[in-house]
Amino acid sequence: MKVVIDATNIGGGGGITHLKEILDACEYSFPVVVIAQQKILTQLNDHKDLTKVGHALLEKTLLHRVFFQLFVIDRFIPEDSIVFAVTGDYLGRHHPVVSMSQNMLLYETEFWKEIRQPKEVLRFWLNNRKQRRSFKNSTGVIFISEYAQNYISRVVNLAGKRITIIHHGISSRFIRDVKPQKPLSTFSFDNPFRFIYVSTVHVYKNQWNVVEAVGALRQKGYPVDLTLVGGVIFEPSGEKLEMTIGRVDPAGAFIHNCGNVAYEEIDELYASCDGIIFASSCENMPNILIESMASGTPVACSNKQPMPEFLKEYGIYFDAHQVDSIVAALTDLLDSPSKREQLALKAREEAMKFSWEKCSKTTFDFLAECHTLYFNR
Repeated sequence: MKVVIDATNIGGGGGITHLKEILDACEYSFPVVVIAQQKILTQLNDHKDLTKVGHALLEKTLLHRVFFQLFVIDRFIPEDSIVFAVTGDYLGRHHPVVSMSQNMLLYETEFWKEIRQPKEVLRFWLNNRKQRRSFKNSTGVIFISEYAQNYISRVVNLAGKRITIIHHGISSRFIRDVKPQKPLSTFSFDNPFRFIYVSTVHVYKNQWNVVEAVGALRQKGYPVDLTLVGGVIFEPSGEKLEMTIGRVDPAGAFIHNCGNVAYEEIDELYASCDGIIFASSCENMPNILIESMASGTPVACSNKQPMPEFLKEYGIYFDAHQVDSIVAALTDLLDSPSKREQLALKAREEAMKFSWEKCSKTTFDFLAECHTLYFNR
């Protein structure tokens, strides 16, 4: 078997993390080819059985990339290989194919109404169409959460497909001991309880509501501050966040917006804080949440699925669209150090179930199964 990984639509973020980690953990009992932009290929570690393929069309516009996916990519795919579409949007004519679902924004279209930018909405619509075509032509489909499988199976016909759920993993560097939880009386406005929220900035990430909630807690006398980590991937949301910070904390005393931080530094940020907030309302498998759970730090989290699928009862939940709900959840966390410690212990234990080694082995085993199924049909 030869595996050809179609990574032509990976732009960075969680997609490159997943690809890099499963390749690093791969036992390479077969050759692997990765087709992607150069900025992706340069991040992949070399291996004697790994071939990296780029193309000039992938370095240009979206339309050039789609042209490559439709008419050029198959030139690089041997007849006896299986294509692994890691972003679930392979558009060529080769078989067999295994497609993967990683982006729920392609299906939870209620968020498209909030975006209000035709170009951005068109991009989601196009990727939705591409993924539906890829799924239709696939022998197997990989989901990374039960929520995604159930949701997408209701709107896309997957009859006759091999379907599996393979969870992403986490790097061991995120796994830390649970910190002893101190009572709120040991904190002050000069030495506050430090919350952190790590995520890119978009309409469904709700950083502005978290800022409002932390401001409300300060007004109530709670000695807290907030560090935001993550680059802006939708400019109107970035502007909304900056306006909210300017209104809630004009002196810059307790809201610290760090912007984009290198992925290699995130584990230290988790370790340096006292509590973690995750307020996204649209995810497939939220790796940031799993990494947060592994850090030994108590978590307050959006109650929107699939977050409870992974955090279970080991966090304090809130409605990310309601500031009062966030305030209530953070208050509950702050007021009970014993609850904080117990939740952090259980969440860390839950996070230990996820590993990139397991993800890699299960993924390539599934590819081999689908390869055999297709060629022995």
